[in-house]
Amino acid sequence: MAQNTTISSTDLLIRFLHIIIILSFTGAYLTGDAEEWHQVHMAFGYTLGISLILRILWQFFAPRLAHTQPSGVNRRFYVIKPFVQRYWTQPQQWLSPTFLKAASSSLFQLSILGVFCLLPLTVLAGFLTDYTQSHSLKEVHELFANLFLASVLLHLAALTLNSVLLKKWLAKRMFWGTESHSWFTLFTLVLSLGVLVAFWLWYFS
Repeated sequence: MAQNTTISSTDLLIRFLHIIIILSFTGAYLTGDAEEWHQVHMAFGYTLGISLILRILWQFFAPRLAHTQPSGVNRRFYVIKPFVQRYWTQPQQWLSPTFLKAASSSLFQLSILGVFCLLPLTVLAGFLTDYTQSHSLKEVHELFANLFLASVLLHLAALTLNSVLLKKWLAKRMFWGTESHSWFTLFTLVLSLGVLVAFWLWYFS
């Protein structure tokens, strides 16, 4: 009998891109208002864009070639929808432990959707601002960046609450794990690292 070889939703490349996105957004946000750091700010922004493209490509290729199944939009809504349907009309349960666990999980998934919706808008607005030098576009870029930050803060708050309620550090699996990885995952990780390093070398050459 054939067995399902899909073994994980959080593989080595997902962890790598997760760390790159964290570092890139932090760097971009901290250098956003410093004119002398403008080139570095743009490099971080482009790195965010490249990381998003790599993440989208991995969503497509991973199940077919790496035997992993990264979480997609449908899986996020699979968590959020039942929560809304169950508790929207039951406010008397809003302070129960079960509600808090479901709410923190749903907000966590919602924050991820927010991050991936706002990330391309933030990067695109930043590119157009740099290209046109438009003050209006700069304000739009700053708005998206602040909304992105709000999604990140919601992400951290929901993660912390869920970890406390479940008495388990849920962030651990996004930074390391003990599962094995296919050769294709390792190859794609090295390729992705090469793409990012090559971009930085080219950008500052």
